[in-house]
Amino acid sequence: MDHRFLRSRGACAAARMPVRRVLFFLALASGLAVAACGGGSSDGDSAATTLGDAVSITIATTVSTTGGTQDRSPDELGESVVATWAEAMQKLIELLNTKPEPEAVRGEVEQLKEEYVAKLVEFGRQREALDAGIKAQVSVRTAAGLEAAGGEDWYSSYLSLYEGYQAGDQEFANLLASFNILTQYADFDLLKQQSPEEAARLGIE
Repeated sequence: MDHRFLRSRGACAAARMPVRRVLFFLALASGLAVAACGGGSSDGDSAATTLGDAVSITIATTVSTTGGTQDRSPDELGESVVATWAEAMQKLIELLNTKPEPEAVRGEVEQLKEEYVAKLVEFGRQREALDAGIKAQVSVRTAAGLEAAGGEDWYSSYLSLYEGYQAGDQEFANLLASFNILTQYADFDLLKQQSPEEAARLGIE
């Protein structure tokens, strides 16, 4: 699969999310990947790096996303972030499977997003308690899990649904696109860089 490494600038990433290719957002502080969001400007320079020796993982359905949070290893924390994101994506697909009109489902989609934002912010608080080297390990495991998600059938379904709505209500399409970068809420440095208004709203300083 042809993977793209993308660094978003807040809403820029959501509004310009490509389809048919997995996109995932890595912790910039750990230097795992960099690229620029073109934003329609001329500074579309980009660069990419590989995950090195990071092991790609399949989304583990057995990973607990609640409780027992204080004794997670860095790998377990990274996997929990990805499993929680994957759960949110699949619940979103369930809401949209019948292709309802945006206004009929917008409130439920917004509520679903806020539910999982809260869960991911809790993981972010756990990550903040770690030193820089351990944070990087969490980021590597998260990145590997997000990469693996690109081959999942449910992710293809998500991209197809997004593409279908993109032609209509752009605001709603952007809301759907924002699910693709929910893992930024588990990385406060990344969230503050990409979505400072969201960080402020959530009291993340």
